[in-house]
Formats: sequence, C-alpha cells, structure tokens
Amino acid sequence: MSEDAPPLTDEPLVRRHTDAVRAAARLAKVAGSALGDAQLTLPQYRVLVFLDGGPRPATEVATLIGVTPSTVTSMVDGLTARNLVLRTPDSEDRRRVMLSLTEQGRASLARGDDVVAERLEFILGYADPADAERALDGLEILKLAMDLALADILVESADPTP
Repeated sequence: MSEDAPPLTDEPLVRRHTDAVRAAARLAKVAGSALGDAQLTLPQYRVLVFLDGGPRPATEVATLIGVTPSTVTSMVDGLTARNLVLRTPDSEDRRRVMLSLTEQGRASLARGDDVVAERLEFILGYADPADAERALDGLEILKLAMDLALADILVESADPTP
C-alpha cells in the first residue's frame, strides 16, 4: 500500500482490519507465551528469525525489529552470552558489527519454531479444517507481504540521500 493511499472509509473493511490486527496481537501473545518453553522471549526469537537468512549488520537487525541500535546491542548481549549469536567485525567495514547464528542458535530457533507451531496447531484445531487451511494460507501471504515491506524499509534506511 503506498503512502498516497486514501484513508479507509469503508466501515466493514475497517472492522475487518481492526479484527485482523487484534488477532495478530493475540497471536503474538500466544507465540510469546509458547516461546517460554524454548527459553526465548519474543524479541529474542525475532532476532534469531532475522539472522536465519545469514549474517546481518547489527544496525540492520535493529531496523528490522524496530528498535534502536543500543537496544539491539543489549538484546544481542544476552544471546551471545548463551552462545546463540556470534558478533564479528564486518570484513568490508571493521567499524560495523555483523551478527550471525551459531549452531546452538539455529537449534534454539528450531525449538522456538516448533513450540510456536504446536501452539498454532492447537488453536487451529478449534477451526473447521478448511478454515484452518485458509488461515495458514493467509499467514503465508502476510509473511510474503511483510518480507517485501521490510525489503523496502531496508533500502530506504540504507539510502544516504536526505
């Protein structure tokens, strides 16, 4: 959706968006609660998820999860102390810190994925099987849209022009 898009005025559509956002907020709470079984917090899990694709600069991780660089530093301190994340200097710019998952970090992320998936499967068990499948399809579509939006955000944040 572009910045020039008109505000939503269709009341039923606004209600659907509100319901969807509230469901997403509740789902985040469910995920956060489940992650306790994997000894992870939701913010820690988000860091691991964004590092799963390969090493990233710490500043990029901060942008991706929507926190300040100092906040991501504090979060990563705990993850490095648990040997889940590795910090290394960037080979191209030694002032920049690169973050990557360790093998233990990958295992912890996989455990987090498992406990969240189990909780989601439990909740979807209350839905009609066809509706549960549609809900999963919708979540996959939402993930793809968020990936595209994040790619745009990263491009914008890396653009040195004012």
